[in-house]
Amino acid sequence: MVRYSLSRDPGTGTDYHAHSKRVINKDGSFNVKKAGLGPNTRNAYQSLVKMSWARFFLVSFIFLFIVNGVFALLYTWVGIEKLGEVEEKGWFNEFMYAYYFSFQTFTTVGYGIYHPIGHLANVISTIESIIGWMCFALVTGILYGRFSKPSARLMYSEKALVAPYGNGRNSLQFRVANMRNSMLMEMEATVLLSFVDKSRQNWKREFTPLLLERDHILFFPLTWTIVHPIDENSPFYNKAKEDIETMDAELLIRIKGYDDTFAQTVHSRFSYRCDEMVWGAQYHPAFDIDSNGDIHLFFDRIHHYDKLDTSTAFSDSSN
Repeated sequence: MVRYSLSRDPGTGTDYHAHSKRVINKDGSFNVKKAGLGPNTRNAYQSLVKMSWARFFLVSFIFLFIVNGVFALLYTWVGIEKLGEVEEKGWFNEFMYAYYFSFQTFTTVGYGIYHPIGHLANVISTIESIIGWMCFALVTGILYGRFSKPSARLMYSEKALVAPYGNGRNSLQFRVANMRNSMLMEMEATVLLSFVDKSRQNWKREFTPLLLERDHILFFPLTWTIVHPIDENSPFYNKAKEDIETMDAELLIRIKGYDDTFAQTVHSRFSYRCDEMVWGAQYHPAFDIDSNGDIHLFFDRIHHYDKLDTSTAFSDSSN
């Protein structure tokens, strides 16, 4: 049972009245479920393009089976003898023969064993042929839309790390890599910190942009470690791990770049909750150089890190 409250903010606004799981899910979608709109065919194309491949094929096959089932019922109603001689009698056998004929007409295969006889059977088969052309055109268009849809497929490190940054300082880091063979260029990263300010009488959710060591790169052939230096201007300055957990912090990440295969700008979203941050750690190198000078990038190493004997607090003091 879902309970509704006008005063509750799920995490995307400033008013804070209740705890929510997270703002951005692991797949990049927002933690929002829309309801109350009712059925709407205008969103059918977007839903078919965005859904998973397994679900898309399942929906497509179910749709085709239902359409042909309707026409098979019409042929059975007209009379199976209008399609030719059927060896096996009985309603089920007649329906199945009509079903086979329906698919042959729908796909314009036309084996020739069965064919419509009489005006009514020919009218039904003509209508089915037209609908079959339209359905295959629609399915082909949706398939093309799914293949041609610009999208980024980035791998994010499972954990964000608090790592030494030099001169006794710490930094917040996470790592990304391009999982596709296409070249991404002109990459830009934007990171927001969502946290609850509990210093006020009425708690407020704040959204603070984090200054990055480098918020854009020209080429993206290897991994990109995105670093937020923790200094006096950082909202993490002099905050311990327990303080961050109390703040209900979440890193909201958006990365965009130009994909030379799609010839368009692509976007990616991700987030890290406070329990997905590791204090005092450093990433393993994710690539090696062989004797020929070739660089090998290993995606299974992107998540690997070593724990360090450093301070467990966000601070600007020497460890």
